Order: sequence, then C-alpha cells, then structure tokens
Amino acid sequence: MKAMYQAYNEEMIELSRKNGNIVLLYGDFPHGAAGELFQKEHPDRIYDVGIAEANLITTAAGLAGGGYLPFTHCHSIFAVGRAYNQIRQNVAFDKMNVKIVLCNSGMLWAFMGGSHQIIEEIAAIRAIPNMMLVSPADPISTKKATAAIARYVGPVALRISGSPVPTIYRDDFPFELGKAVALTDGGDATIIATGMVLSDALEAVDTLEKEGIKVRLLDMHTLKPIDEEAILKAARETGAIVTVEDSSIIGGLGGAVTEVVAENAPVPVKRVGIKDRFGQSGTVPELKEEYELSARHIAQAAREVIKKK
Repeated sequence: MKAMYQAYNEEMIELSRKNGNIVLLYGDFPHGAAGELFQKEHPDRIYDVGIAEANLITTAAGLAGGGYLPFTHCHSIFAVGRAYNQIRQNVAFDKMNVKIVLCNSGMLWAFMGGSHQIIEEIAAIRAIPNMMLVSPADPISTKKATAAIARYVGPVALRISGSPVPTIYRDDFPFELGKAVALTDGGDATIIATGMVLSDALEAVDTLEKEGIKVRLLDMHTLKPIDEEAILKAARETGAIVTVEDSSIIGGLGGAVTEVVAENAPVPVKRVGIKDRFGQSGTVPELKEEYELSARHIAQAAREVIKKK
C-alpha cells in the first residue's frame, strides 16, 4: 500500500531533472519529497503562498504565461471551494498550461471528516471548458498520469487520494490520456470505475466471476475528455453498466457515463458513489460501508443492473 501523493512526488523528482521549467506551488500543504528536493536544489522554483488558494492559482497562471510549467498543490476541497473562479477565469479561460493537483480528493479521506471530504470536485471541474480531469487509481498509474500531464500542453486537474491504496498495475502497462484501460473482459455487464475505488471494483469482478457472471472492468482514469468510444462499445456489447466513484454521482463519473449512454446507446446503468450526502469521520473501510462503496455493494449493483437488461 502506498499513498498516491508519495508516488506523485517520486515522479515529480524525475521530471524535475528533465524539465527546468517545472515550478511547484503550495497552498499551506505538505511539500513531500519533491518539495524538499526543490528547496535544496531549485529554491527559485518552489513557492508556498500560505492559506490563499485563489492567489495560488492566479500565481500559477502568471508563471505559465511566462513560460514556466507550474504544478499547484492544496486540499481539493479548497482548490474547488475557494479558487474555482481563478481556475475558471485565470487558467481555463485563457488555456494556461497549469497543472492543478487536487490533493486528498474524493470522499474516502478519514482524517478530517465532512468539512474536508469533497464530493463535488468531478462535477465542478468537468463543467469548465478547456479543462482536462485525470483520476489515477494506484501508485503506478499516478506516476504515469503525472508524466503524461506534464507533457500535455493545457490546463489539467489531477485527482490524488489521501489514503494509501494497493498497487494494481505493472510498470509497463500502457497509459494514454483520454483512453480507458480494460482490466477484465466479459459480456454480462461492464463496471466503469475511477480513482482509488478501482481496487474495490476489481474485487467485485472476482466475486462475480465465482458466480459465473462475466464482467468487463474499465478504468476511466481520464474523466474529461471521457472515453466515449469505450463507453459505447461496453454498452452495445454487454448491455448493462455500473459506474463506481468516490465522488458524487450527481455530475460525477456516473453522470458523465449516463450522458453518453442516454444519447447514443441506452442501456440500464447503476451508479455507485456518493448519493447527495456530505461526508463524515471514519476509517476508509467504515466509510465504504456507510456510503455503499465496498466491493460487495459494487457486486450487488452489477447483479441488479443485469436483471434490467
């Protein structure tokens, strides 16, 4: 088990040695290994603006305008909650090459409870024109996503969960922005997951396999632009879809997939995610049970949606 932020920092250290234009900006957030390296070796390329998230994003936009490649870091709840206007106006509107790292993203963050667990980030970010939104699932995909968004020219938000997650992928797995990854194949239904709950979806697939139910599992690591081709192929070939996310199903992955399916290939869809509720304190397993995000809930959603075919 490893935290995505640790994996992100490891990749950022490698990127910093190749790209002298990378600048790290923090909004009163732990700097991690990359920040510590920059403080020692690149002190002119690291800034901490304090608890001032709007200034964080605006400063990053200015640096991007000057030819730098800024990565911003703060709690996702504050990036979206306090700096949404700056993300919209200063970054996305002008297509600035800023990478916004949404730290401690999603609902499954046990430490701070409902005031810091963000449920609306996917819906809020994907509604902004020009923004790309990426949501890796494990340490390996986090490293690959970090490298990929550094190469991509344009505004990107990267979701990084706060809790340690299991490693799912091998180092050599192919990662391409905008293209879902198929982990399993099957014709009875498709589960489409994003972020740290991919491991729970994989466990659910194993459970269903033992029952004779063959399920396709897609990792939708890029939420915008979403892989419409993979979604429609799944809808037409399997006839039923379950979406899984640690965010609100209202406008989140569930909403995004349903939009694509409803307009092009209507099939039954069951959305597993946060159902119009705020978060609360608890361990990650406790939160998964309370908000019906565990493997057993995902498996049950698949059984139910198959019955609607």
